[in-house]
Amino acid sequence: MPNYRAELRIHLRSGVLDPAGEAVQSSLGHLGFAVDRVEVGKLLTVDLSASSPAEAEEALRRMAKELLVNPVLEDYDLEVRAR
Repeated sequence: MPNYRAELRIHLRSGVLDPAGEAVQSSLGHLGFAVDRVEVGKLLTVDLSASSPAEAEEALRRMAKELLVNPVLEDYDLEVRAR
């Protein structure tokens, strides 16, 4: 069965406050960096076996829905590629 590497990028939904991003932005400002906005998210890299890229993507979507993503606060993007 082919091996795939998937990247799941999780970020806060539009309109959800991001206190971690605000703290990083403030700290960067104190260091002299002028930044307009910082968003803090998560990147998960998952290696898995599946019979096709579509099957690997579906497995990742189920993982996201069942465990990895809080659908009230977060959205996600994913990318699957052969290893």
